[in-house]
Amino acid sequence: MSSSRPINYRKGDVVLVSFPYTTDDGQTQTKRRPAVIISNDINNARLDDVLLVPLTSNTTRAHKEPTQVEINMNSEEGKSGGLRLDSVIDCTVIATIPKTLLVSKIGQFPQETMERIDQCLMIAMAIGRPVRTTKEEELHQAAEEMQQRKDEEREVRREERESKKEERKNQEAKKD
Repeated sequence: MSSSRPINYRKGDVVLVSFPYTTDDGQTQTKRRPAVIISNDINNARLDDVLLVPLTSNTTRAHKEPTQVEINMNSEEGKSGGLRLDSVIDCTVIATIPKTLLVSKIGQFPQETMERIDQCLMIAMAIGRPVRTTKEEELHQAAEEMQQRKDEEREVRREERESKKEERKNQEAKKD
């Protein structure tokens, strides 16, 4: 970073990051990617590292995953985030990165977007009781209905056994 004054990063800032990675031959290199800062503002001000979630332009699975937030680059949130491509925030990928690897701030997501990200993070880490997404609610309801059908089938079989037992008892009583 060329400025002498440190940047005050905040939760929700969209930043370009030089993500470190290891090549097949064991060398460490970096790749610039956008990411959203998820660490709280108190820690952002006092620590040398930030927590963040990288963005990807691979949107193929986003609609199936309750741990991903899809952002259209032409939406208000995409514009405020400074996105150049339709993107997905995959909350299963959380990184602690030194601020020295943050190249620049390119935007900031609105509060509503950060609330969606927080919900996805809670789901990804099984923390608290996040509000269920529509997809999760459908899966939960389908599982409950399946269990109810199994219980009903079990009850029908039990009643059939009881009925057969009663029939046998009546037939034996007639023979006596």
